Amino acid sequence: MDLSSRRWPPEPDARELGLLTDVARSRVWTDGPWTAEVERRMSKLTGAPHTVAFNSCTSALHAALHAMGCGRGTLVAAPAFTFAGTVTGAAHIGAELLFADVDPDTLTIADPTAAAEIVIAVDLHGVPHGLDRVRAAGRPVLTDACQSLGSLLGGAHVGATGTHAWSFSSAKMVAAPDGGAVTTDDAGIAERLRELRDYGVPAGESRSNGAVQWPGGHNWRPSELSMAMVAHRLDGLDRWTARTREVTARLHAAMDRLGLWRQRTPEPGGTAWHKVRFGPPDRAAVRTAEMERALAAAGVPTHRWGGVPLNRHPAFNGSGHPVGTPVAEAVAASTLCLGTEATPPMTWTDDEVDRVCHILETSIGS
Repeated sequence: MDLSSRRWPPEPDARELGLLTDVARSRVWTDGPWTAEVERRMSKLTGAPHTVAFNSCTSALHAALHAMGCGRGTLVAAPAFTFAGTVTGAAHIGAELLFADVDPDTLTIADPTAAAEIVIAVDLHGVPHGLDRVRAAGRPVLTDACQSLGSLLGGAHVGATGTHAWSFSSAKMVAAPDGGAVTTDDAGIAERLRELRDYGVPAGESRSNGAVQWPGGHNWRPSELSMAMVAHRLDGLDRWTARTREVTARLHAAMDRLGLWRQRTPEPGGTAWHKVRFGPPDRAAVRTAEMERALAAAGVPTHRWGGVPLNRHPAFNGSGHPVGTPVAEAVAASTLCLGTEATPPMTWTDDEVDRVCHILETSIGS
């Protein structure tokens, strides 16, 4: 069993390489048919009526905040336990970040402060957050769905309603050199997004200084090479989401037999698991380090993700109000993710999954 060699993202096959060659030879490298095709497929997949593709999910979040009315000084709530990219756009805009703690089971935002004007909620590791997807207590919600492509909520795709930002980076379920998208059921937001991603020029107009309408616009257009790869790989999404559910169910069963803490979802069976996070039942950091060493010695890689809550992160804590985030603190210090981003559990064979379950039960349970 070798779980250290790179298995993700999948190597391009002959058909995909031929497709990329055709795109390169076309010399239409932005604003082309593959960008439009990804937008069409994402709307079909999620059920959202509008999709706007971007060069990254970070750009998509940044632009979506602009499109939702975020400006300098806007009060934006976000979970303390997430990746920095969730709030990078808000920080660049000059919004005031209000960090909230996360639910101890789902690790999604628990109770955003009532002072917030916009809420960023995160489907952490694919687990759907529990807020309304459109408005939470009257405040607009933007979902960072970078890890939840393929996750379901109430039998529908998590992106069916509301405004969501998606990622196609190399570690994600649909992996390309990079890329992102926003899906939304708000036609006004979609129109503003198309302008914002192209320097602030209204869609369809010739790009010139005189046409710029939005000072917040950037060159956020995606590469046609990336979009062609995304369109091709969206065809395999169902297979990979099914595999994540199958593998994670088996790993979770082993963890449950040991009485370990693990991330949970309010809707069993609906999550496309991006990561498998677990830890000791008491979330003791010393015990976590012991588990980490024992698994490494047995050949099972783990990694730490989100090691610093963002309200304590030096890049963001100056703009956030001091808040108590005990769950985020504990999770950051004392939980692990199985596998690595280059060799995630969904790429393991059935025999390897069985072996890892056995190692968990013998190395951790002894």
